[in-house]
Amino acid sequence: MASTRKSTAQAWSDDLLLALRLRDVPGARIGEVLAEVQSHVAETGEDPRQAFGEADGYADRVAEALGVPTSGGGPGRRLVRSLSGGDLVGSAVIGLAAYLLADGLWSLGAGETALLGLPAWSAVLIALLVLGVAVTRIVTAARSGRADDAVIDPRTGADMVTFPRWAVALLVAVPLLSLAAMAVGGALTR
Repeated sequence: MASTRKSTAQAWSDDLLLALRLRDVPGARIGEVLAEVQSHVAETGEDPRQAFGEADGYADRVAEALGVPTSGGGPGRRLVRSLSGGDLVGSAVIGLAAYLLADGLWSLGAGETALLGLPAWSAVLIALLVLGVAVTRIVTAARSGRADDAVIDPRTGADMVTFPRWAVALLVAVPLLSLAAMAVGGALTR
């Protein structure tokens, strides 16, 4: 029962974190709010839903108290509005480069030409260069933005939003295995 309570409280805190991020609440204030919630739950044993209501509603109240606008629909609508034209163009370029890479690897394995009559090796090289630049830009932007607006626990000074190493490994391994499967699949068609 205690582990269920903790996981439920953690899930609610995760929902609150996301809701506050979607409302553009500063990271320092998010850290304070999460610390207050965690302290309250630890002291009282009360479920955060009973103490604070639904995470979205509590995030609205926090954002409202800070003067951050909360109107304009649900989290999905706010997320879509926060995307810029550059984000959409970048996503399209990444998608096309990923398709070119998959097609190039398949064609390389099959011994055929790739998309648009390109030699398979050149399609793979072009796609890898484009994806490398895109990933570098994304990682650089994420690191600089994250450092400026990190969610820090005011009690300990620790980052409250950690990304587990196994998740990084999974995010690297799955695409690499998929790309290897493209080359193998192409080779099997010979």
